[in-house]
Amino acid sequence: MTVLSTQQLSKDMQASAHLLLNQVGLVPQAQDRPLEADDLLFYISETTMPMAAFLHSHGLFVDDEGLHFDFSQFDAIREVAVKVIAEHDAGKLDGVWQEFDLSTDDAADYDGGYILLVLAALAIMYDQRH
Repeated sequence: MTVLSTQQLSKDMQASAHLLLNQVGLVPQAQDRPLEADDLLFYISETTMPMAAFLHSHGLFVDDEGLHFDFSQFDAIREVAVKVIAEHDAGKLDGVWQEFDLSTDDAADYDGGYILLVLAALAIMYDQRH
C-alpha cells in the first residue's frame, strides 16, 4: 500500500498537471492556483458512507497521514464503479445501487465516474505500467 502526504500529492499533481487536466479530465476546484491534493481528494470525498467503507476496505482512503491506495485493489474498485454507471444507464437500480445506498442521479458521477477519475489520475502519476 502506498501512502502519500497531501503535500507530496500536491507536488506530484503539479508535475503531472497537463496529463491530469487534459487526459484524465480532472477539474480543479479553483482556477487561480496550481493543482493541489484537495482537487483530487474532492472526488473521493463525495461518496456515500457505504461506498466510502468499500473504498477504505480496498485501501483507498484519506486520513491524517494522507492518501492511501493500493494498486492491487484498483481492479475491484474499478469494477464496482463501472457497475454503478452501467446500472444507472440501464435504469437498473437494485444491484450495486442498493448495496451502496445510492439514490440520486448524482451518485452515478460521485460513486462511479469520480472514482474512476481518481484511479486514472493515480495510475498516471504513480503506476509505471500505464
